[in-house]
Amino acid sequence: MLDTGIQEIGQNRTRLIAPVPRTREGFAKLIAVSGFAMSLLLPFGIIPRLMQASELNQVHQKIENQVPCVSVTPVISAPPQQRISLPGTIEGIVQTPIYARSNGYVEHFYVDIGDHVSAGQLLAKMQTPEIEDSEKESQAMRLTAIAGVAQSRANYTRAQSELDRAIAQLSQAKASLIEHQTNEAFAKSTSQRWTILSHQGAVSVQDADEKETIYKTSAATKQAAEDAVTAANSAVISAKATLKAEEANIKSAEANVAAATAHSDRSTTERGFQNVVSPFTGIITERNIDQGTLITSGSENSKTPMFRLARIDTAKVYVDVPQYAARGISVGQNVDVTLKEFPGKTFVGKVARTSFALDYTARTLRTEIHIPNQDLALAPGMYADVNFSIARPKSTFLVPDNSLIVSADGPQVVTVTEGKNVHYRSVKLGQDLGKQIEIVEGLSDKDTVLVNPSGSLAEGTLVSISQ
Repeated sequence: MLDTGIQEIGQNRTRLIAPVPRTREGFAKLIAVSGFAMSLLLPFGIIPRLMQASELNQVHQKIENQVPCVSVTPVISAPPQQRISLPGTIEGIVQTPIYARSNGYVEHFYVDIGDHVSAGQLLAKMQTPEIEDSEKESQAMRLTAIAGVAQSRANYTRAQSELDRAIAQLSQAKASLIEHQTNEAFAKSTSQRWTILSHQGAVSVQDADEKETIYKTSAATKQAAEDAVTAANSAVISAKATLKAEEANIKSAEANVAAATAHSDRSTTERGFQNVVSPFTGIITERNIDQGTLITSGSENSKTPMFRLARIDTAKVYVDVPQYAARGISVGQNVDVTLKEFPGKTFVGKVARTSFALDYTARTLRTEIHIPNQDLALAPGMYADVNFSIARPKSTFLVPDNSLIVSADGPQVVTVTEGKNVHYRSVKLGQDLGKQIEIVEGLSDKDTVLVNPSGSLAEGTLVSISQ
């Protein structure tokens, strides 16, 4: 409208500046026409602007006088027991892979997956030709060792006889030495007497010389007897050493027999490993062999087990409980176990044991749950949810997740005072329960918090509460 008025003014101005007679009457007419044009344009240009400004002032005044309307919710006291659901996998109470204890070929297997077996039941039979040959060899070595023991004992007996003979010879030599010592002493005294008599002229010198010769002969005979005793004593020492050596040979031979017997027994035991038997009562859950399969003994990770066996009359589940809930776990505590395959059904289990120490990386407590499974409804490998009911260490509160504000000052909530003014509260968070947040510190059960608080609300702002 203003633009239209301006155009009309321009047109009138064009008409007004056109050449006119320069007379007083013409000038008066020009002034009259200009005043009339201006009076026509004034309502179309200025008045609308004044009206718009008035409306804006009214709207602004209304906004200033309006009180923000907010939605609030009361703070809820958290229940004394908190529910924690953790994932787990069903396992048999006892389960193990079964490996071969000897090398060979599968001659025949007698069970397959799903078969119920009892402890000691034959599962498979193997052919082990190397072990059979080793058993024969060990038995021959044992017989050879036994013969060696017999030979050593015979040598010991002979050495004992030699020792006895040497001892007897030593005794005889000692007796002979005593006799010769006596003869030598008598011959010496006789020779001395005869020498004195010879000097006195009582006997002839020849007789005295004969007695001296007898004495010298007795002395030589005594020396020979002493040498014989020495030789006999050496023979006794040698015989004793031989006897000890033969005794050691007997012990060595007996040790060889023991070693050969152990080797033979081990070979016999290894031959017994041809029969693969069940270590306990359970169900065959896996079979990895066929007739003729080459089997290598051992249980390294690189080797495939022949069978897998599980006892599932009682099932078990391992779960890792977070640190904040670990204090609430105790042995014997009841837990609820649910599976999607059994809607509406809850299996009741018990905490059998815990690791006591937390995992250094995950900060979780390893917990083992036992679940009665007499009807065999729970199969190893099933996914399950384990639900714990744990007492809270102290009173806490719950607020909606959309009432929380996270700023540079940390987590906060906006409360409404009795005078309906907003107040920002710093809080300490607990668990995130999805649609609700646990508040450990900073609130009481008498507080009311804003839902979806606006960031434009300043501290102390007066608000109205929506019904």
